[in-house]
Amino acid sequence: MADNREMAGRASGTAPDATVSDAERDAVVTRLNRACGEGLLSLTEYSDRVQEARVVRTRPELDRLVDDLPASGRGTPEVRTEWHVVPVGGLRRHGRWHMDRHLVSLTVLGGTHLDLRDAELAAPEVTVTKVSVFGRVTVCVPRGVRVVLEGGSLLGLPAGLIGRGGAGRACGDAAPDAPTLRIRTFSLLGGVTVQTPGP
Repeated sequence: MADNREMAGRASGTAPDATVSDAERDAVVTRLNRACGEGLLSLTEYSDRVQEARVVRTRPELDRLVDDLPASGRGTPEVRTEWHVVPVGGLRRHGRWHMDRHLVSLTVLGGTHLDLRDAELAAPEVTVTKVSVFGRVTVCVPRGVRVVLEGGSLLGLPAGLIGRGGAGRACGDAAPDAPTLRIRTFSLLGGVTVQTPGP
């Protein structure tokens, strides 16, 4: 069996266990970005596979990261907005859940707490809009996800980013085409905390 693989590799001009190039890694990461944006991978699955793609050395190891993904995508996702409107009370999402392209939370008093590690995104870029008098936004995302902060609170502290950059721009070390979470906040007193758990 091994001899057959070696013969096939010689015939194609590529050894079956040859070290993969940076271009091949980038192509796999791009495919993973697209799959995550189509809801085929949770953010944690996406993050784990991207990190593995950066360190594997052979073609079979790299191929294994995308072998279970369909050859073609699901097409253009439908634009949907989920509304959460309550006078008093917060919004909490965690575990395996589907995030629409736009999540809007309107409250007088109450925070928004989102754990996106096992979430499936409806699009490559999703947006959370939080409008409240008093309320804070706390999100947890795995490594490799872009987070963009917009807006702010009149009396609250600036957006607090744990392990990330500043407000008003893309944060973290994610690629420009990585899945993106955009957080827009408008409040009298509040703020934003973005948490990135360690590996």
